[in-house]
Amino acid sequence: MSQFYEKHIFVCENIREGENARVSCGKHNAKKIREYLKQKLKEVAPNRKIRVNMSGCLDRCEQGPVQISYPEGEWFSLRSENDVDFFVKSYIQENSLEVIESLRVK
Repeated sequence: MSQFYEKHIFVCENIREGENARVSCGKHNAKKIREYLKQKLKEVAPNRKIRVNMSGCLDRCEQGPVQISYPEGEWFSLRSENDVDFFVKSYIQENSLEVIESLRVK
């Protein structure tokens, strides 16, 4: 059985409001990171079946902005365009998880 997507990446964009609210991914430029990730993937992997979606809270806000990638089920924190570039090169182009240990959420 084949998958519809080769990889499916969910980027948390949840924003918690209120005076005593926990930190949230959405307040750490998660939307900007997701949009840059989508743009980068269109440039380097235009013919691959890779989907990037926003998600609600993934409950790992303190390590955010976080994203989870399937089918591996790996969690990463992409905080800058440089992180996205490194993630795309390692995870998408080289298909390597070991190279991006520095971005992995534990």
